[in-house]
Amino acid sequence: MTKTSSDEAVARFDTQAAAEKYARALPGTGTDRRERRCLTRALAGVRVGAEVLDLPCGTGRLLPLLCGLGYKVTGADSSAHMVEQARQYAALQGLPLGADRFFVANILRTPFGDAAFDAVVCNRLFHHFRESEVRRAALRELRRLSKGPIVVSFFRNLGWGAFTFHLKRWLSRSEPKDRIPIRLATFQADIEAAGLRLVRTWAVRPLVSKNWYVLLVRA
Repeated sequence: MTKTSSDEAVARFDTQAAAEKYARALPGTGTDRRERRCLTRALAGVRVGAEVLDLPCGTGRLLPLLCGLGYKVTGADSSAHMVEQARQYAALQGLPLGADRFFVANILRTPFGDAAFDAVVCNRLFHHFRESEVRRAALRELRRLSKGPIVVSFFRNLGWGAFTFHLKRWLSRSEPKDRIPIRLATFQADIEAAGLRLVRTWAVRPLVSKNWYVLLVRA
């Protein structure tokens, strides 16, 4: 059976070493601060006390932000190692998140009920999905879970980051399988096929970073 990009991403991050490396990668960086600003703007309409899902939560980098905005946060990730790191991080930060607020869950097959959350954040995952059908399946699951807004990051084929990506690909004569920037129109087609509507976009670092955020609602 052919592995999808989702299968590859699950396998890549489901190790203790990957979780430890991920925990050190972004906290405290300029990228971290810029992503937090984008997420804060995207979630501006979500009420205090709302049930918000952070999927994938990784090692918990966004938990202080989401709890600080007054949300009741649930963290989920396909990697048990990431989830354990997130639990420990939340405890060290003194966040109001018990063990029952963390789940090991694949975005394509989550254990949560329909419309279980007021909003969902999906940060730094879709750039691992090179197939349109995988992106659409993940978006359909996010739509099922959220009765309100969905905030998703993806790598857009625009700006310096995308240019250098394609230049390196051309120079190496290689065919990349991961972190491939796509056109906004391509992602919008996936969004609409999943029964969602694009409301707004934010660039993490305009004309420099590939990373963008989209705010989605049910169509």
